[in-house]
Amino acid sequence: MIASLEGRVALVTGCTGGIGSEISRTLAEVGATVIGADIPADGSAWAANVPNSTYHPLDVTQEADWQRVIAAIEAEHGALDILVHVAGIVVVEKMQTTTIEQWRKQMAVNVDGPFLGTKVAADLMQRTGAQRPFGSSIIIISSVAGLIGSPLHTGYCASKGAVRLFSKACAMEFSALGYKIRVNTVHPSGVKTTMVDHILQRFVDNGFAPSVEEAAAGLAPAHPIGRMADPIDIAKAVRFLASDESGYMHGSELVVDGGYTAQ
Repeated sequence: MIASLEGRVALVTGCTGGIGSEISRTLAEVGATVIGADIPADGSAWAANVPNSTYHPLDVTQEADWQRVIAAIEAEHGALDILVHVAGIVVVEKMQTTTIEQWRKQMAVNVDGPFLGTKVAADLMQRTGAQRPFGSSIIIISSVAGLIGSPLHTGYCASKGAVRLFSKACAMEFSALGYKIRVNTVHPSGVKTTMVDHILQRFVDNGFAPSVEEAAAGLAPAHPIGRMADPIDIAKAVRFLASDESGYMHGSELVVDGGYTAQ
């Protein structure tokens, strides 16, 4: 039986992307009130597919944006049970030709975003968590790139490794302060999204594969389970971490990679 999130309030960043939209829909299906946040000014297309939802434009790299969104959630709902940091970018480039601007942009979105959001939301989430048996839940989408290295992904690996340790440090600090906020990371491998399409093209551009088709053909066999992930595979993991079923998981990483890192 799937645990209910009835009465819970969830904020999902990067909500209009492949993984973010599936997470939003999956949380809503089990009763959560979902607030989606992303760069586009208009989220009507996203909201049409997510019941019981509202949308806010949000640049995760801007603290003022976070303050506006969290204030709106508190004013409307008075609580925030679940915060899912999905927003992220990848620069697929040789380390020696990666510009400092590309490096900093990845760090701004992938690391500063979760930092700023967690910082701004922590007060509301600790007050909300105090009313829940297993507290509130912060979930950061990291990557297998936060666990192992990969060519053309130096900045991405660095950023995803950073949020893995950021999550653990927050978990320890919140517990030391007596806050009932659980913090965990999810580590997908290849997921069928436009981001992976971009990665494959860049591997071809840099001479690591002769064609996108051949690069794609090599991805499924690289996963012992025999396929790449669909967004729903990641959404189910997030749903688990958002629910009381994961009440004893704190400062952990949930690896959802079809066996990719087990080799």
